[in-house]
Amino acid sequence: MPHFDRLILCFDGASKNNPHGPAGHGWTIHIMNAHGAKAKMIGSGWKYLGYKVSNNQAEYAGLLAALECLHINEISCRRLYIRGDSEIVINQLNGFYKVRSPNIIPYHKAVMKTIHKVDCYFIKFTHIDRSQNYEADSNAQYAIRHRCQ
Repeated sequence: MPHFDRLILCFDGASKNNPHGPAGHGWTIHIMNAHGAKAKMIGSGWKYLGYKVSNNQAEYAGLLAALECLHINEISCRRLYIRGDSEIVINQLNGFYKVRSPNIIPYHKAVMKTIHKVDCYFIKFTHIDRSQNYEADSNAQYAIRHRCQ
Protein backbone atom coordinates (compact mmCIF):
# COMPACT_ATOMS: atom_id res chain seq x y z
CA MET A 1 0.00 0.00 0.00
CA PRO A 2 1.64 3.28 -1.12
CA HIS A 3 1.73 5.98 1.54
CA PHE A 4 2.45 9.68 1.00
CA ASP A 5 2.78 12.65 3.30
CA ARG A 6 0.75 15.13 1.22
CA LEU A 7 -1.29 14.65 -1.95
CA ILE A 8 -3.12 17.12 -4.17
CA LEU A 9 -6.29 15.88 -5.86
CA CYS A 10 -7.70 18.12 -8.59
CA PHE A 11 -11.04 17.44 -10.25
CA ASP A 12 -13.17 19.01 -12.95
CA GLY A 13 -16.35 18.42 -14.87
CA ALA A 14 -17.62 19.80 -18.14
CA SER A 15 -21.04 19.86 -19.78
CA LYS A 16 -21.42 21.42 -23.20
CA ASN A 17 -24.66 23.43 -23.44
CA ASN A 18 -25.18 22.66 -19.75
CA PRO A 19 -26.97 20.30 -19.16
CA HIS A 20 -28.13 19.27 -22.64
CA GLY A 21 -24.89 18.54 -24.48
CA PRO A 22 -22.18 15.93 -23.93
CA ALA A 23 -20.49 15.84 -20.52
CA GLY A 24 -17.32 14.41 -19.03
CA HIS A 25 -15.07 14.61 -16.03
CA GLY A 26 -11.35 14.57 -15.35
CA TRP A 27 -9.05 14.40 -12.38
CA THR A 28 -5.40 14.23 -11.32
CA ILE A 29 -3.52 13.24 -8.19
CA HIS A 30 -0.06 14.66 -7.49
CA ILE A 31 2.43 14.42 -4.69
CA MET A 32 2.72 17.82 -3.00
CA ASN A 33 6.23 19.25 -2.78
CA ALA A 34 7.74 21.14 0.18
CA HIS A 35 6.38 24.43 -1.23
CA GLY A 36 2.77 23.24 -1.45
CA ALA A 37 2.85 22.86 -5.23
CA LYS A 38 2.19 19.87 -7.45
CA ALA A 39 5.14 17.55 -7.95
CA LYS A 40 5.06 14.06 -9.47
CA MET A 41 1.69 12.91 -10.83
CA ILE A 42 0.66 9.53 -9.43
CA GLY A 43 -2.74 9.21 -11.10
CA SER A 44 -5.18 10.75 -13.54
CA GLY A 45 -8.38 9.84 -15.26
CA TRP A 46 -11.34 10.91 -17.34
CA LYS A 47 -14.72 9.60 -18.34
CA TYR A 48 -17.39 10.51 -20.86
CA LEU A 49 -20.73 10.86 -19.05
CA GLY A 50 -23.15 11.20 -21.96
CA TYR A 51 -25.92 13.75 -22.35
CA LYS A 52 -28.26 15.44 -19.87
CA VAL A 53 -25.59 15.63 -17.18
CA SER A 54 -25.16 19.04 -15.54
CA ASN A 55 -21.79 20.66 -15.00
CA ASN A 56 -22.17 20.24 -11.21
CA GLN A 57 -23.00 16.54 -11.60
CA ALA A 58 -19.90 16.13 -13.79
CA GLU A 59 -17.77 17.96 -11.19
CA TYR A 60 -18.93 15.63 -8.42
CA ALA A 61 -18.46 12.58 -10.68
CA GLY A 62 -14.83 13.62 -11.28
CA LEU A 63 -14.12 13.99 -7.57
CA LEU A 64 -15.83 10.68 -6.81
CA ALA A 65 -13.75 8.87 -9.45
CA ALA A 66 -10.50 10.25 -8.00
CA LEU A 67 -11.47 9.29 -4.45
CA GLU A 68 -12.41 5.79 -5.63
CA CYS A 69 -8.97 5.52 -7.27
CA LEU A 70 -7.31 6.29 -3.94
CA HIS A 71 -9.51 3.82 -2.09
CA ILE A 72 -9.33 0.95 -4.61
CA ASN A 73 -5.57 1.25 -5.02
CA GLU A 74 -5.11 1.55 -1.25
CA ILE A 75 -3.21 4.82 -1.58
CA SER A 76 -2.96 6.53 1.78
CA CYS A 77 -1.65 9.89 2.90
CA ARG A 78 -1.35 12.03 5.97
CA ARG A 79 -2.90 15.07 4.30
CA LEU A 80 -5.12 15.27 1.21
CA TYR A 81 -5.70 18.62 -0.46
CA ILE A 82 -8.74 18.49 -2.74
CA ARG A 83 -8.86 21.34 -5.23
CA GLY A 84 -11.52 22.26 -7.76
CA ASP A 85 -12.60 25.28 -9.77
CA SER A 86 -16.31 24.88 -8.97
CA GLU A 87 -17.06 27.32 -6.18
CA ILE A 88 -20.47 25.73 -5.61
CA VAL A 89 -19.11 22.20 -5.19
CA ILE A 90 -16.23 23.27 -2.92
CA ASN A 91 -18.56 25.35 -0.74
CA GLN A 92 -21.01 22.45 -0.51
CA LEU A 93 -18.20 20.09 0.52
CA ASN A 94 -16.99 22.57 3.14
CA GLY A 95 -20.55 22.84 4.49
CA PHE A 96 -20.90 26.55 3.62
CA TYR A 97 -23.72 25.86 1.11
CA LYS A 98 -26.56 23.41 1.58
CA VAL A 99 -27.08 20.72 -1.03
CA ARG A 100 -30.69 21.14 -2.10
CA SER A 101 -30.84 19.99 -5.72
CA PRO A 102 -32.32 16.49 -6.06
CA ASN A 103 -29.88 15.93 -8.95
CA ILE A 104 -26.86 16.70 -6.78
CA ILE A 105 -27.80 15.10 -3.43
CA PRO A 106 -26.86 11.53 -4.52
CA TYR A 107 -23.48 12.72 -5.84
CA HIS A 108 -22.73 14.65 -2.65
CA LYS A 109 -23.69 11.67 -0.48
CA ALA A 110 -21.52 9.32 -2.57
CA VAL A 111 -18.52 11.66 -2.29
CA MET A 112 -18.91 12.04 1.48
CA LYS A 113 -19.26 8.26 1.91
CA THR A 114 -16.18 7.58 -0.21
CA ILE A 115 -14.10 10.23 1.57
CA HIS A 116 -14.52 8.23 4.78
CA LYS A 117 -13.09 5.16 3.01
CA VAL A 118 -9.89 6.96 1.99
CA ASP A 119 -7.01 6.33 4.39
CA CYS A 120 -6.10 9.90 5.25
CA TYR A 121 -5.69 11.85 8.48
CA PHE A 122 -6.53 15.35 7.19
CA ILE A 123 -8.56 16.57 4.19
CA LYS A 124 -8.94 20.15 3.00
CA PHE A 125 -11.22 21.40 0.20
CA THR A 126 -10.00 24.50 -1.66
CA HIS A 127 -11.49 26.51 -4.51
CA ILE A 128 -8.87 27.30 -7.15
CA ASP A 129 -8.89 29.41 -10.28
CA ARG A 130 -9.67 27.61 -13.52
CA SER A 131 -6.15 28.37 -14.76
CA GLN A 132 -4.74 26.27 -11.90
CA ASN A 133 -6.99 23.34 -12.82
CA TYR A 134 -5.87 22.95 -16.43
CA GLU A 135 -4.87 19.25 -16.19
CA ALA A 136 -8.19 18.05 -14.78
CA ASP A 137 -10.04 20.33 -17.21
CA SER A 138 -8.01 18.93 -20.13
CA ASN A 139 -8.93 15.42 -19.07
CA ALA A 140 -12.64 16.31 -18.93
CA GLN A 141 -12.49 17.95 -22.35
CA TYR A 142 -10.60 14.95 -23.76
CA ALA A 143 -13.32 12.60 -22.49
CA ILE A 144 -15.99 14.66 -24.25
CA ARG A 145 -14.06 15.04 -27.53
CA HIS A 146 -13.19 11.36 -27.77
CA ARG A 147 -16.20 9.90 -25.93
CA CYS A 148 -13.73 8.08 -23.67
CA GLN A 149 -14.79 5.76 -20.92
